[in-house]
Amino acid sequence: MEKSPKHFRAAHPLLFIASILLVGLVFAKLFLQSLFILSIQGAFGLLFLSLILLQFIIAHSTIRPLAKYIEGISVYLLLFSWGILLFFLTKEKNTFQIPYPKIFIDYCRNRVINKLNASISSKEANAFAQSLLLGVKTDTNKELLNAYKQLGIIHIVAISGMHLEIIFKNILHITRWLPRKKLFMVLELFIVLSSVWTYTLMAFASPSIVRAAVFFSIYYLGKFLEASSFTLNVIAGGILILLLFDLKNIENIGLQLSYAAVLGIHLLYPLLSKMLPMDNPILVFLWNNLCISIAAQLTTLPILLYHFHQLASLVLISNFIMVPLSTLLLYAIALLVITPNIMGLPKIIGQIIEKYIIGINNTITHLDALSINRPLLISFGLGQVILFYLALLLIYAWLYTKRSQWLLYLTGLFCCYFIIKLFSLP
Repeated sequence: MEKSPKHFRAAHPLLFIASILLVGLVFAKLFLQSLFILSIQGAFGLLFLSLILLQFIIAHSTIRPLAKYIEGISVYLLLFSWGILLFFLTKEKNTFQIPYPKIFIDYCRNRVINKLNASISSKEANAFAQSLLLGVKTDTNKELLNAYKQLGIIHIVAISGMHLEIIFKNILHITRWLPRKKLFMVLELFIVLSSVWTYTLMAFASPSIVRAAVFFSIYYLGKFLEASSFTLNVIAGGILILLLFDLKNIENIGLQLSYAAVLGIHLLYPLLSKMLPMDNPILVFLWNNLCISIAAQLTTLPILLYHFHQLASLVLISNFIMVPLSTLLLYAIALLVITPNIMGLPKIIGQIIEKYIIGINNTITHLDALSINRPLLISFGLGQVILFYLALLLIYAWLYTKRSQWLLYLTGLFCCYFIIKLFSLP
């Protein structure tokens, strides 16, 4: 595919639709909610006017080149008004509510918890395993969780896309042996989606895992329908679905960090990993793991500094060490859950997992106690956040297109910023 803006836009329609809708949402939240007396009626009025404008232009345009651009502007106006309408429709309550089989989900969750209780005797390790697998944090050591937070790796003990990815990939490894006929492909779709959402509900449908479940569902439905796969479209579609259910998700810091990390890994990781080609598989694994951490940290950094005004000093090191170890632990716990009670195998696996968890937690406690582990206090305002993302976008464009003009734009951006800061009032 050509690396031109037109081709990129044609391949990612949902991304542009979602962007304009979000602009409408933010605009309504910042400026309109206190101005409209009849808020919903006003939003419907704007929608109606934009539809009339669009129909008028399409029906009466005679100068085609000019009409093409005006039509495009009208479509943006239409999406913008839909965003405003969506804000007012979901302001008081969620648009949709979906019931689920609570008795079945509770039964599955209790079976897993009972299996862990019977196999892992250490209270600390057992509580950690339940927290990691199901999000049950009742008995989890608060000081240990604080250590994870101080090291910038609290996402490891939160249910996230990493958990669903393990389930997703392993189910696909099993179902790939099914014949590639329509009936069996529908059966595979049902098995994959039902497994993903059953686990999501077992984990109390926490926001982080719901986001991941929506992402995987859109991706796999598109794959089943043999549609072209573009990750940015999937991400944009996931955001739209979540906003339809609850508009307040847009203000959720977890959602902002989750999608920022996914975008960073999708866009920056391939470019970073190619910067240092190597043949040794061990070095390749280590380098790829480091690149993933760097990519995710680059896109989440402004959000962290804007909301929390601090950054863990060992965040890269702790992520580099703990992400692979926690992934291995998840596989081990999943193996324990599905292992039948034969010849005491679950108890043996549980003892190994118990020692592994204690070793990991001791490592975390040791890293947290290091004198170098002090939070870096950096305060970001909204202007700095926008500047950071603009600069990151220009750097990405330079790395992606290999055109030096993007570096010139980057230099101009920083020059403008420093000139403004130079002449601004103290």
